[in-house]
Amino acid sequence: MKKISLIISLILIAVIYSCDKYEEVQKSDNLTPEAKQWAFMGEVTSTTCGTCGYSGYNNFNLIKKNNSGKIIALAFHCNYPDDSMQSPLLYSYESSRPTGGGIPSFHVGNNKSSMSDLQNNADSILKKAPEAQVKFKAVMVGSKMNVTSKIKFFKNVTGEYYVSFYLCEHGIDGSPTAPNGYKQSGGSGDYKHNNVVRAGNENNNAYGTKITTAEATTANTIFDYTCSIDINPKWNKSKLFVTAVIWKKNTDNSAECQYLFVNGWDTQVYN
Repeated sequence: MKKISLIISLILIAVIYSCDKYEEVQKSDNLTPEAKQWAFMGEVTSTTCGTCGYSGYNNFNLIKKNNSGKIIALAFHCNYPDDSMQSPLLYSYESSRPTGGGIPSFHVGNNKSSMSDLQNNADSILKKAPEAQVKFKAVMVGSKMNVTSKIKFFKNVTGEYYVSFYLCEHGIDGSPTAPNGYKQSGGSGDYKHNNVVRAGNENNNAYGTKITTAEATTANTIFDYTCSIDINPKWNKSKLFVTAVIWKKNTDNSAECQYLFVNGWDTQVYN
């Protein structure tokens, strides 16, 4: 009997120890951003655009794959009847990026880029020393994507900084047999829409929420930020992911770009 009691006691101790360890792991999520510079590539595209479905699509995906783990890639859809179009986010994004030239339209950092220069322009950004970075954890709960994040500054800076969290969807069927509003003109039989911006932490402003609370922010300052993004039941939850970008408000009110790219981060692995 004593042996049985001893065995039961040991099992209970093991279980309790395991539970304590599990809780310890759960509470030790490290959200401290790393001092690593990422690049930014934004595309304005549409299912109605044949060039977007062929050369635009190929170049966008090539740059994503070649720069996995160091580039933010966002696809903003335009032109009805494109069902991926999110008007307020699209219009606010375009309002602070160089325009002209039709679609597909590519922006790398703060500049418009030709398809042939996408990689060179991304390389220029990646060479910079980061002034700030963000890291986050995204958890889906029912019809919400809940985001917990930290934004860290590595240098003494001045000015207004903003953070955007974009809820994106990848692998959306754009083939000739796709539903209306998703069929991609110029696309192949296995065409997929990738990195499609579905929603944001500020759905009326693609440049997000102001995070700096003073004109001057000192090095090693960390801001905590949380948000919850609504998920439309029409979207494929298994294909959703979150991407974050830090922007800086331009002090020149007459400049073409009112929000300047600083840095960004996500956990998506491009394949």
